[in-house]
Amino acid sequence: MSVTSEHPADRDGSPVAPATTRSPLPPCHSPPQPLATCHLPLSLSLAFALIWLAAAVQGFGAEPASSLRPVITTNYVVVTNIVVVTNYIVTTNIISSTNAFTSNPDAPTLRRSHAATPALPDLTWVPPEDGFDWIQLKSGEWLKGSIKAMQERKLEFDSDELKLLSFDWKDIRQLRSPRLNEMLLVNHEKLTGPVAITPEQVTVSGAEPRTFPRSELQSITPGGSKERNYWSGKASLGLTLHSGNTKSVDYNAQASLQRRTPATRLKLDYIGNVSSENDAESANNQRVNTEFDYWLSRRLYIILPSAEYFRDPFQNIDNRATAGGGVGYDLIDRSVLEWNVSVGPAYQKTWFDSVPVGEPTSRDAVALTFGTKFDWEITQRIDLSFEYRGQYTSRAVGETFHHTVTTLSLELTKRFDLDVSFVWDRTQDPIQQNGGAVPKQDDFRLILGLGVRF
Repeated sequence: MSVTSEHPADRDGSPVAPATTRSPLPPCHSPPQPLATCHLPLSLSLAFALIWLAAAVQGFGAEPASSLRPVITTNYVVVTNIVVVTNYIVTTNIISSTNAFTSNPDAPTLRRSHAATPALPDLTWVPPEDGFDWIQLKSGEWLKGSIKAMQERKLEFDSDELKLLSFDWKDIRQLRSPRLNEMLLVNHEKLTGPVAITPEQVTVSGAEPRTFPRSELQSITPGGSKERNYWSGKASLGLTLHSGNTKSVDYNAQASLQRRTPATRLKLDYIGNVSSENDAESANNQRVNTEFDYWLSRRLYIILPSAEYFRDPFQNIDNRATAGGGVGYDLIDRSVLEWNVSVGPAYQKTWFDSVPVGEPTSRDAVALTFGTKFDWEITQRIDLSFEYRGQYTSRAVGETFHHTVTTLSLELTKRFDLDVSFVWDRTQDPIQQNGGAVPKQDDFRLILGLGVRF
């Protein structure tokens, strides 16, 4: 097969080399020439491409289908983009609790929560033996000082730095005292010696050490100490002065004093009010109550004796004395709420300020006394107390007498309080005075005073 091609140089009359047949792709004539000088027609280029494609497939159009050779796949994909994860997260916030595996069901344990709670200190840590009493609060803080008393679920503690403090017994986690202490149990058993108290138990040292559950402890009183360590109290004073067209002076005072031992409680209460207007006395009433309580159990106690002195000439009572006894019971005994009631017989004698001619100036009678006291710790700084005393007797001395004091106390500092008291006194049947005047049944007083605890 021969192919004839006309080169553009033919038109110029230049010699042209004769075309020859080459298979499959004829190179340009020697000597070699630049690629731009080797020109092939488009049809010839297509023919060469078809021949090259046919040669690539062996036996195309010539060999039978059985002669086809197997096709081997050589397209291997190698992944070289290797991602190495090096971002490891290590948690180092590990909370360790030394109380997590104690037998105490109330001991703090590790719990899953959104915020980590600090672990309480180890119970095995013991304060130094320096002769002081030590208490640990439920927050884990330790205080050094001296125990004054623990009674009615309240602990009074005299701190070296913070002075006199009062705590709810439930807020005390541990207590350690190397001193001689007197302890009263709920079964009325008494123990004496140094004491160590944990959240679960009480250990009393001495010749015969004793250990018992903390729930069986009723009260603690320091033993071998001075008499003044058995006493505590509070006094409140209010004074109002007015001058100008009217000159007046109002004096109000309240006081409460207690002596406590593990098995006994002595209470002494006073409330008084004196007023004058333009140098003339307009009010003068004084009341003193006292009682001695002997505990039979954690809630039950007997009152022997109880006594009251009252004076109010404006109610035609020059003096009135009442003596008796009774029994008391704590209806509610919680750390923030207390309520007790008492009842008993009494003997009463009354001296009148003035009486009509021919009437006796004094009378005596048998009375039935009833009392109740309610204390509520609303917050750590605000307390509410309500106290009622009633005497039910004969018509000859006034029939019945009621005395009520409601006090709202706001703690200002560790020792000082702001007290607001409402006092109500009522005589059901006042005795007629000389001249025919009959005193009013009710007296009301609102008292604002500054109180100090000691």
